[in-house]
Amino acid sequence: MRTPLTRPEFRAWTMSDGYAVRGRLWPPRRSDPTLGIVYLHGIQSHGGWFEWSASVLAQSGQPVLLPDRRGSGLNEQARGDTPSMERWLADIDDQSRWLAAEYGVDRLALVGVSWGGKPAVAWALRNPERVERLLLIAPGLFPAVGLDLGRKIGVGASLLTNPRRTYKIPLDDSSLFTANPTGRRFIDEDPLKLSRATARFLYASARLDRTLTRARPNSLCPPVTLALAERDRIIRNAPTSKWLRRIVHCAFDERLFKGAEHTLEFEPDTGGFVELLTTWVQTPGV
Repeated sequence: MRTPLTRPEFRAWTMSDGYAVRGRLWPPRRSDPTLGIVYLHGIQSHGGWFEWSASVLAQSGQPVLLPDRRGSGLNEQARGDTPSMERWLADIDDQSRWLAAEYGVDRLALVGVSWGGKPAVAWALRNPERVERLLLIAPGLFPAVGLDLGRKIGVGASLLTNPRRTYKIPLDDSSLFTANPTGRRFIDEDPLKLSRATARFLYASARLDRTLTRARPNSLCPPVTLALAERDRIIRNAPTSKWLRRIVHCAFDERLFKGAEHTLEFEPDTGGFVELLTTWVQTPGV
């Protein structure tokens, strides 16, 4: 919705299973980048929603990779689908290897917004030696919106008979994301937003939830910054904060944005959000 400070390059990266993931890249603005930033978007959104905040992070001079998740955004192949939960994490593996080969950065700073917070945390738990720091923006770890019982039963049946059958994602009300009229209009008119997902996508997402709930206390080693919106109706703030405080081993910083809705990117006043992004990306160990 917001114009980025600098325009990204549009790229395509071939994943290890042959799928071509399209997305956005801000190349490093310095000759000696020390880490790569990978920005993971939400379930219905895509990188186009977050170009502005990604460009704020790119002011640090580090490379910023904002891929559209397979089957979403610019990626038309297998729309709303994934082979498995493992494939999502393997895609981050592939993207991290590309950043290392292209720019010589072996460590990542991960950003996970909304649903994207789930694979961000899961990947960091598996690869603690690769993650320098983690920023979670209204992460979908404890959602307040989900499928009703009837659709859950339908998904279960479809897994046995037709795993690529699609179901409506229960986020079709743009007011859940923002109260900003401009932001709501942007979402309502967005032709690339993901409105439906396959049964096996939804099952893989549930598996990701179960994987995260099994995380041991003090098992998340990178420093974590958590940004929450006070009026969020998509995620539940209290259990999110409580769970992260239990599993984070290193530094933990939490920021509550008063009066804000779920998508901080779309808030009328982004001053505090800019300050958070700038501090997080520039301060080692934050």
